[in-house]
Amino acid sequence: MKLLMAALLAAGASAHAAPNAQVLTVDGIGPVRIGMTMATVEKVIGGKLEGQAIESDDICVEKVSKAGPRNLVYMFEDGKLTRISLGEDSKFETPRGIGIGATAAEVRRAYGPKLIAEPHTYEEPPGEFLTFWIVPGKRGISFETDKTRKVRVIHAGTNAIQYIEGCA
Repeated sequence: MKLLMAALLAAGASAHAAPNAQVLTVDGIGPVRIGMTMATVEKVIGGKLEGQAIESDDICVEKVSKAGPRNLVYMFEDGKLTRISLGEDSKFETPRGIGIGATAAEVRRAYGPKLIAEPHTYEEPPGEFLTFWIVPGKRGISFETDKTRKVRVIHAGTNAIQYIEGCA
């Protein structure tokens, strides 16, 4: 989580909407798809990914591209892309129009009664995790809100969207 947050801070429609360079879906972002290998992601984005292992032996790594876009973090587990995260100043949005800086109320309106709300582990109340599953426990999108009830991080992908620190 520390690497993710450092990278993020430093640097409607169906949730299965068609790939678009500006839209983060549960399946990926633009041509980058959940399940791709790191080498395939690098080929698709046209540049090397940089980052450190979160767990030993590169079982779990978070990577960013120096070439951009900024504040976009790719998580790989056992060599496969499992999560894409957006952070501060990201211009990407979900298919339902939610981006960084949206309010928790906007997320609730966009995702409706199937949205699961849980207290945030590290943010002061009313900070929370708001999670919407397309396939429960397997494919979804999660929004982290802060004490001002604004979205500051968005995760999309596999059950990895639930990880709070590293790959757990």
